[in-house]
Amino acid sequence: MEWIILAVFSAALFGLITAIEKRIIDHHLPNLGVYYASIAFSLFIPAVIVFLATGVPDETSTYSLVMATLSGSTWGVGLAMVFWGYKLEEASRASAIVHTFPVFVAIVALFWLDETLVPGQWAAIIVIVAGAFVISIRRSDGRGIFRLSQAFPILICGSLLTALSHLFAKSALDDHLTVWMTYSIRAAAMGVAFAFLAKPAAFVELLRVLRNWRTLALILIADFLLAPVASISLTRATGLGAISLVAAVAATRPFFVFMVSTFFSIERIKLLNEPLERDTLALKVIALVMIVGGIATLSLL
Repeated sequence: MEWIILAVFSAALFGLITAIEKRIIDHHLPNLGVYYASIAFSLFIPAVIVFLATGVPDETSTYSLVMATLSGSTWGVGLAMVFWGYKLEEASRASAIVHTFPVFVAIVALFWLDETLVPGQWAAIIVIVAGAFVISIRRSDGRGIFRLSQAFPILICGSLLTALSHLFAKSALDDHLTVWMTYSIRAAAMGVAFAFLAKPAAFVELLRVLRNWRTLALILIADFLLAPVASISLTRATGLGAISLVAAVAATRPFFVFMVSTFFSIERIKLLNEPLERDTLALKVIALVMIVGGIATLSLL
């Protein structure tokens, strides 16, 4: 089915983007505000290009425009919280926690979009939540005590906002707003959110850090090239499929993040510094199997 292919393709691209973003945040920028400023530019530019190329369809309603704007605003703030989480947590752990958002999508869709869940899907939701807890748990300073990472509440809030973004986008598309216009408005609203969070000084600092060609290349690849393609693919999938199922398939991103971040952390590459000890990898694999398996169950039942 076309929506499945598009959703998986989007998840794979976003997985690669996540790993690159982790590298940028950790090694190339002085603070998150500067990265928010770069993202604002990477969202505004394609949004304007798409808007000028496609125009506003005649049948566009005020409701659909509001829903698309809310989709961008919630996704923008949610992503900002995710990037905050990246400063406190490993990329693969952070991505897995955030991508419990299909749980929130499924629950809200019950009341808003009249979608229904069978008992097996509720069981899958429980497995997904449990997987998020497992991947976020770590030992505390050699004392053998397990604790949740400090990034967990931040990432869960980001997950909830991401879920709302998907629901708002689906509502706009169901009201006959085109995929291109939905993407354009959502990207512009996200750009506004990031520009507000960045503050003016961050834009000045961005000009300085972009003099480093490695930083410039990574930002161009991740945010100006790959991100728009992944976002448009996801928007198209949202328009074609039930939002609970599309969100579930799209949330397989942690699998791709895990694969890419592990590859980037091997000694010969060392773009990331995620731990590759056997116990750590085993815990991540178990948690990822729980999350991805629960998501697959949501999609198949």
